[in-house]
Amino acid sequence: MGTERIPYLLGYHEIARLFQVARDAPLQWRKRSLLQEPDCVISGSPYWLLPTVFALSKPGYREIDLQRLDDYKAGIPGGYVTHDTDQMPPLIGIQEVSWIFGKSSSAIGQWRNRGTLPRPDLTLSGSPLWRLETILADAERRDRSVSQTVIARIRAGERAQPSRRRLPSPHAGEQEIVPAARTFTSAEYPAATSFLESVLAAGHAVEIRPHPFNLPSPKQDISPLD
Repeated sequence: MGTERIPYLLGYHEIARLFQVARDAPLQWRKRSLLQEPDCVISGSPYWLLPTVFALSKPGYREIDLQRLDDYKAGIPGGYVTHDTDQMPPLIGIQEVSWIFGKSSSAIGQWRNRGTLPRPDLTLSGSPLWRLETILADAERRDRSVSQTVIARIRAGERAQPSRRRLPSPHAGEQEIVPAARTFTSAEYPAATSFLESVLAAGHAVEIRPHPFNLPSPKQDISPLD
């Protein structure tokens, strides 16, 4: 079976880079309804198709840098323009991968750190994304069991509905595992934003603890709370 191509898809970081604006500007545009609701939500993080982002452009006021657009496209080999999320292959992030295997997000992160997950097919705004088929092929090769119920829901497009930011847990009735605390530097703003949105979308509260400024690079801990 041939590898499905991935359409041009952007998160907050990629949009800010295209328009040469501050990293939080696209979030403010969304709050002001200048940027429409995301075309899809993966692992709690919003993403937009390229035509949706083009609609933000306003000559003489808010314009896309063409060189940066070319650089962005070069980062998605075989990428293509589409207006329809139904044409997208199923894309998943850490959260969906954890549901597929019935593991916590932190356990999936450990698999990734140990090199026992395939390399992401795409990284947007600091978050790794995979084609569903990439994860399933790797699971078969490693003889890992998967939840067919979760897979069917992902194939049905439930993970792409902005109003449904999380799939029902494959282990309903069991105590939910709170995601592990993570530490970010000021240079990791996109990844911190994606993690924070994912935790809040899952219904958790968070606690942010700044580290002392005498560290080589100022950091903050983001800790999900029960």
